[in-house]
Parts: sequence; structure tokens; C-alpha cells
Amino acid sequence: MADPATAAPYAWIMDGRIKNGGDVISGKKPVEELGVSAPDDKTFVIELEYPQGYFLSLLGSSGQFTPMNQALVEQYGKDYAASADKMLTNGPFKMVSSANRQYIFEKNENYWNADAINFDRVELNVIENADTQLAMYEQGDLDYVAIPTAQVPNYDDRDQEFMTGSLDWLYINHQADYVSNENFCLALNYAIDRTTYNMLANSGTYQGWGNPVMPNVDGINSTYGEEFQPEGYPLDGDVAKAQEYLQKALTELGISDPSEITVELTTTDAETNKKIAEVIQEMWQNNLGINVEIRQVTYSEIYGNVFPQHDYMVGYGGWGPDYADPNTYLELFMSDNVYNYSQYSNADFDKLMNDSRTIADPKTRLETLANAEQILLDTGAVVPLQVRTTHYLIDDDVTGVGFYFIGYTIDLVYGDCAPTE
Repeated sequence: MADPATAAPYAWIMDGRIKNGGDVISGKKPVEELGVSAPDDKTFVIELEYPQGYFLSLLGSSGQFTPMNQALVEQYGKDYAASADKMLTNGPFKMVSSANRQYIFEKNENYWNADAINFDRVELNVIENADTQLAMYEQGDLDYVAIPTAQVPNYDDRDQEFMTGSLDWLYINHQADYVSNENFCLALNYAIDRTTYNMLANSGTYQGWGNPVMPNVDGINSTYGEEFQPEGYPLDGDVAKAQEYLQKALTELGISDPSEITVELTTTDAETNKKIAEVIQEMWQNNLGINVEIRQVTYSEIYGNVFPQHDYMVGYGGWGPDYADPNTYLELFMSDNVYNYSQYSNADFDKLMNDSRTIADPKTRLETLANAEQILLDTGAVVPLQVRTTHYLIDDDVTGVGFYFIGYTIDLVYGDCAPTE
């Protein structure tokens, strides 16, 4: 992954983490100097650039670090893992079929803890229509289903929920017209009533959120949100404060009337995202008096071109965490991060983030990251909207299935189910 010849888009995850990672990725040092070694057949050593309490979380949840059999990868080339018969896995289950849009896994008898695995077989169905999924669950064809957002109110007495870890926000291109002004960005943030937004856009199924970091990532004795996180933008908005920042921005921009400003809001062409954009559009137009135009593109286009090439003014997107630490969100806004779609650059923020890398004391480190998050809030770096929550139904006969907000969020490893009659 670190070899520049591979051009792995996620190679940056090793920069500053694994020893010499950044220099190897950039071609400044040979790949042999990456801080990894295998002294014997059953030992793999990773040498870190600095202390990282979250590193095992990163290894366990990020697909980039999944071990692969070199011989098979080289044998199948681009077809590796294209089907169940062209891959080799090493977890509690092995994939035995991937035909007909159904992934079938069976218990792996070679798993180190095979005696503790209860499921003999797991079937994962690819069903694009969410309402069809729900109907199949009701008919008894599925044991688990995520409830479509619009249907959640109909299952208040039966559903359960968990935070997925994904934060949705509006990226701001800080090099674009108007939004390059800090006060204008703050006006955009305070003009949103996130509580009402969540009800209108998501039927109240997500949690409105005014911070760029999810609260449930690790703290010291509890969560980061409970122990360290600064207060974010008010969930109910603050139109008076939004107008205050707007007037400062207009003065700095040399504009007399906010109606002279047009903000382009880019989102994907999904119907749900169109609804989200329209709610934001109405709030900004009503509370600030500016014009908002909605631009829709395909999902592949927004993440393949629009965001990476900074071809937008404000864009609806988000981030799913790679590990349970605030750094996984905050590092996206460092000046040199390849995922800094916002082109945000703040020397004080960068310094705190870089300082946090060498702080061994966990409490001091998290305090430093909280100070960095405060800078993002103070400068209007991004417009946080919500923490995603999945509402689901699971058969009463199924037990031991866990849910988490990092990596693959459904943990089936130690699940069990009652025998069928």
C-alpha cells in the first residue's frame, strides 16, 4: 500500500503513523524502509512514528490493513476477490458463494476461536430497494433489516437503534467566492436550526449535531463527548447571531444587500439528498436573505471529481470514522491532508494537530485535540448537520449480535439463534 507505484488512494493513512510512512509514500525513501518487518513466520512487527492509543482500533476496523495471501493476489490480479472462489479469508467465517446478489458465509473451522462461533451459516442479501427489504423481513425471509428513514415512525414500538459513526456535514470550499469569508461561514452555521432540519429532512431519525467530531469516540474513562468536547453550534440555531456574522461579512465583502449573494449547494442526485438540500436552502434564504441554488450530481462524480478537485462552493458530504478517536475527523482539516476537500488552512489548528501526535499523556493529548476542534468551530471550517443513526429490526430468536460505530457496524462473530422447528 505504501509503494508509490501502487498509487493506493488510502496510503495517506500511514503518513505520520507508521515509521517512515510519509517518506515512503512520497518516494523520498525506498519502500524497504517502511517501519514494518516479519522476523519469523508468525510475527509481524509495526514500528510507529509516535504513540497511538487508537492504532489497534485502526488495524481492526480499516479494510486497508486486512491481510491477503500474496500468491493468490498475484495469481488472480485484477480479478482477485471478484468472486468467492478467487479469495482467501481468515476470520470466523469464510465466503463460499457470491452468486445471485447473495453473499453466503460458513463457519471457518480453522478460526482460532472456532468453538465459540455459533452461527453455521450467514446469508447477506443485496436488495437495493429499502422497502422491499422491510417487506421481506415482515414475511420472515430476513432476520435483520435496517428500517428506511421514512418508515421509522411506523416502528417506534419495535425498532432499536445505534450510531453508525458517520457524520454528515456541509463541506465549505474556503477558496470560493463568499465562503472564503470566515464571518460568512459562521453565519451559515448559526442560521441552521438542526433540530427542525432533522425532523424535516430525516423524519427525526438521525441526531442533529453541531460539532465536527462524533461524541462517542474514546475519551479516558468515558467518551470524548462527555469529557473533552467543546460546545458546538446550537442545535436550535441562533438567527440573531447569524445576522450579526452576516453583517460583518457583508461589510468585509463590500456588499450592501445579502440578496446579491448566491450560494451554490452541491449534493448527489439521490432523492433523500435533494430533500436535505431543500431544507438547508429554505433556512439560509429565510434567515439570511441570500440566494441558494441546488446543484445535483451523481455519487461517483461528487467524490470522484467535485470534492477532490474543489469544484464546488458548499457541498453535502460527510465522513465515517476509521478508528475510535477524535483525530479521525479532525485530521481531515489539516492543510496537507489529501482529504481536505475544504481547502481549509489554519496554522494554529495545524500546530495543535501536529503537537498532539507527540503527546504521550492521553488526557493532555485529548485536551489538545479539543482545542483544535474549538478552532474549527470558531472559524466556521465546516457546517456539521447530524450523526447518522441506524434504526433496525432483528428477529427475537437472534441473540449476541453487537453494533458498533467503527468499521463494519454489525458484529456477527458471537451471535446465535434458536434452532428452527
